[in-house]
Amino acid sequence: MRLKKWRYWFLIVVPMLWKLPSIAQSNPVYLQTFGSGNADPNTIGTALPNGRTYFTFSDSTCPPPGSYTIMRRTPVVSCFGGAWILLGSDDSPGNVDYGMMMVINNTSNPNNRLVYKDTVTSSLCTGETYHYGFAVINVSSPDIQCPYGPDFPVLEYKIEDGNGNIIFKDTTRPGVGYAGPPPPFTYKFNHYGFNFIMPAGVNKLVLSITLLHSTYLCAEDFAIDNVIIYPVGPIANIAFDNEAPTTIVKSVCFQQNKTISISGQVGNYYPNTALQWQQSTDSGTTWTDIAGANTANYSKTFSVPDTFIYRLTASDASTIANPNCRVASNTLRVNVDGLPKSYTISSNSPVCSGQDLTFNAVGGATYVWSGPNGFFDNVSYAHIFNSILADSGTYYIQVFSNGGCSTTDSIHVKMIGTDVHAGPDTAICKGRTVVLQASQGIAYAWTPAKGLSGISIRNPKATPDITTRYNVRVTDSFGCSDTANVTIKVVNKNAVIARIAGTEYMCRIYDSASFKDISKGNLVKWFWNFGNGQSAAVSDAPIQYYNIPSNQNTVQLSLAVADSFGCADTVYHIIKVENNCFIAVPNAFTPNGDGNNDYLYPLNAYKATNLHFRVFNRHGLLVFETRDWTSKWNGTVRGVPQASGVYVWLLDYTDPSGKRIALKGTTILIR
Repeated sequence: MRLKKWRYWFLIVVPMLWKLPSIAQSNPVYLQTFGSGNADPNTIGTALPNGRTYFTFSDSTCPPPGSYTIMRRTPVVSCFGGAWILLGSDDSPGNVDYGMMMVINNTSNPNNRLVYKDTVTSSLCTGETYHYGFAVINVSSPDIQCPYGPDFPVLEYKIEDGNGNIIFKDTTRPGVGYAGPPPPFTYKFNHYGFNFIMPAGVNKLVLSITLLHSTYLCAEDFAIDNVIIYPVGPIANIAFDNEAPTTIVKSVCFQQNKTISISGQVGNYYPNTALQWQQSTDSGTTWTDIAGANTANYSKTFSVPDTFIYRLTASDASTIANPNCRVASNTLRVNVDGLPKSYTISSNSPVCSGQDLTFNAVGGATYVWSGPNGFFDNVSYAHIFNSILADSGTYYIQVFSNGGCSTTDSIHVKMIGTDVHAGPDTAICKGRTVVLQASQGIAYAWTPAKGLSGISIRNPKATPDITTRYNVRVTDSFGCSDTANVTIKVVNKNAVIARIAGTEYMCRIYDSASFKDISKGNLVKWFWNFGNGQSAAVSDAPIQYYNIPSNQNTVQLSLAVADSFGCADTVYHIIKVENNCFIAVPNAFTPNGDGNNDYLYPLNAYKATNLHFRVFNRHGLLVFETRDWTSKWNGTVRGVPQASGVYVWLLDYTDPSGKRIALKGTTILIR
């Protein structure tokens, strides 16, 4: 890389979009991944042996021009003042593939330069088709002050025999290392490769990647990874019998002597397909043919603790003896568990009664606890809330492995201190009250205080808005104290409150009334009792009719409502019965305080709505106005008595049928 002028620079996280293509269906004869690395993104890998590349090795994460390094990614702060993109995503959360790559800081040069070279001495099959390929990505930032933008490397990659004869070669096209305009967001690893047929009489292969002459204004910096040769063939796939296709690991217990069956499929490709199952006991590093396992199905009974990995390989029957001529399937793992050993169990004993007694188990897959007072739990972190003195004793645990192997162990706990209780745990509807209870003592401290009638008494009343766990510390006459708790669950979020809006007055001897449910809460049930022998289980009450005897002065009805949790409330509504509901305005009144005809107002307007009553003097001036028919004119204006004489009144209202009524008349004020 030559120094360049920069306007600004990018940090571009470039995902590894290519990683060993088709490896799940291949059996690599040669594979160079440049190492696995570790969790430290700044780890530098091992230099290549002499003669394998033109470039000089550097142990810097920003190698100088003309050199290379082996690393997981470019530094977060980039290199050379932002000249490189942020390359590599192997350290992203949840990804533990710490794969390394070879990163080259190139310089302009009229000569071709060797990027990578190696010799393959594995025995390959004459006439077999193999694939040779590698991955490459450009690492230069797109914002380079070049006439035509950043330059990209052009690489020649080829396969030769041991005598230097070319078997096959190809060249990358300009623009290698990114997916197309516009950069930078399309940078990615591209895979380049070709298929070749293994010639007769060749006992070794020489693979190489060469950077063709670089005379651009801006040199090409790039990275390569995953140089590979593998046989080309059909897709092979295996799966556990009677399991979901996604199951790739199966665990069993050695005590069960369980037989596991695996079935495989290989696509049509070879003239005479032959199969061979393989097994690995070192996490897939080496593979061994299983004698006699040459069909599409494989079964084995497992009675020894160990871990086994299986795959199915395939080739033509004429070459099945050579593993380098086969394709390979995906892998499946069988974990044969022994008795659980590397586990620990513990408790927080000794514990004062009233506090939480806890147990903890680690190292197993599942657990079953049992102990005094019928204690049982099946979690690793078992828990006894509000412990009591009687919880002292020996607790037993069964520890299970993933495969079902189990062992039994025990632990002894001791309880000390004052035995404190609180209760009752219960469920209530929002807005309701429950009395809490605590053990006998001489002092009490309840928390939280919200919703309690008192915090220093033994039996406070609790009215919580939400589910609340109340804690109480009880101190006895000896000065010992301990805590207990009680949980009051509020089953609904909205309090159920029954409400009725409706007719307030009715008139003898026959009248009607209407009502509206204005209750609150998430209601699902209603029950009306209208007091006339009628009832209804609906939210919208129908109009009701009443025959009212002369000796009845009120009518009582009720509405009961409930929500889906069963929380309910009932409200009662009283209707007053009047002898006369005919609206009339007196033609005279005498505001002298004798208790007779002292006020002017519309009489009997019990059932009128939207009422408007106004009084005018003989000059047309408004002297009184109200929208409440029970508000009466006493013959004064701002406390000043008005003169005797004739006054005009106007009355507007809506009758029970919904009709708008307008009346006009006169009245005489007599003093």
